[in-house]
Amino acid sequence: MAPPSPVQHEGYHGLQSPTSSLPSNDLPKNITWRDLPNPMGTANWFSTFVMFWIEPMMRRGAKQTLMEEDVWKLCPEHTSAVLHSRFDGFWQHEKLQPHPSFAKAMMRTMRSQWYFNVALYALYAALMLLQPNIIKSLLQFLQAKSNDDQVPVHTSLGISSGYALAALLTVHSFLSVTIIDFGQYVSSNLGVNAKSIVMDSVYLKSLKLSGFAKRNMSSGEIVTLSSVDSERLFQGFLLGPWVLVAPVTVLAVFIMIGFDLGALSGVVGGVVMAALLYSGYTTSTAVGAVRREILTVQSERVKLTNEMLQGVRVVKLYAWESPLEARIASIRDEELALLKKYQYVRVLNTVTLSIAPILSLVLCLAVYVAQGHELTPSLAFTALAYMNVARLPCTVFSSSIMFALEAWASSTRVGTFLLADEIAQPWHF
Repeated sequence: MAPPSPVQHEGYHGLQSPTSSLPSNDLPKNITWRDLPNPMGTANWFSTFVMFWIEPMMRRGAKQTLMEEDVWKLCPEHTSAVLHSRFDGFWQHEKLQPHPSFAKAMMRTMRSQWYFNVALYALYAALMLLQPNIIKSLLQFLQAKSNDDQVPVHTSLGISSGYALAALLTVHSFLSVTIIDFGQYVSSNLGVNAKSIVMDSVYLKSLKLSGFAKRNMSSGEIVTLSSVDSERLFQGFLLGPWVLVAPVTVLAVFIMIGFDLGALSGVVGGVVMAALLYSGYTTSTAVGAVRREILTVQSERVKLTNEMLQGVRVVKLYAWESPLEARIASIRDEELALLKKYQYVRVLNTVTLSIAPILSLVLCLAVYVAQGHELTPSLAFTALAYMNVARLPCTVFSSSIMFALEAWASSTRVGTFLLADEIAQPWHF
């Protein structure tokens, strides 16, 4: 007997989702979304540059909640097996050197992508240095039109059309933002690949450690290498390009200011900025040193906690709860004291580099006016635009130095671990 049909009421209209009109992404029952090839691997250069390849997933997420099975599998070149095979060749060659360096092997593995990423950041910096000149030309055009409409307009770029200048500024802003977004995407990609290599290498090495090597290592140290140190390398690759690009960008900014406001104004502003950047570098190295101390204390705390959990029966049998609790609490207090010091130094570093562009701009304009020059709106806004260009490098410079130093320290720790003694007959997987 067929089930009764639902009662139909005249004039009833079911509610529809706002996204119900979007095209359907339904697949055959024998194929899941995760089984589809990752479009990142087959996208052309334009789709990769503007990241159109991820649009199908965004469209799918607009219709339903994204789950784990809605994420494509990795491209073959980004899988752990392929990354490890690339890295292992450079690492085996590096082990033959008198002083093997894990950092060198890692950089050789990512060499081509790293150079391409630095070139993207350098191109972004060059485009941003052009923006103040466009703003200056636009202000010169507006000022000339407000004074006398019959006088021909002369601008720094030689463009006398306001529409052309406005269009150029729009295209320039879109292009520069797109380039830096793509550069950050490449940086994230490099960081994730480096993190995968570290985690995979540490895991494989832990299975081949000899008994002699295990006596000098604990499970806490291995866990720290796989989790904390791999994250440090990710952050190092994420902000690493700014270590090279930021100082050059700031130097170029004050050279351009020297052409507009005079050599003395540019030198004074550049000296002040250099002093503040050096202060930021000093505090960044201090932050890196404190961070390395924190990693050491964290490893000790994790080691003691794991040992206590593994031997909890013995602890309960001999009533060692209070001494062990006091020991863990003392290590935690030491860790908290270092974290407090770390935050103080980091905030000081951030504040110093945040006020650096403002202080430099004030001194540049003060020196220019003190020389008896007239400060016009075009010059003032051009100098302000140059300081806005220098703001991002100044803000990121301290973090990039800090993360680069932490990544170097983590690379040293991982390299020492990978050079540890192994069993005579390696296991085959």
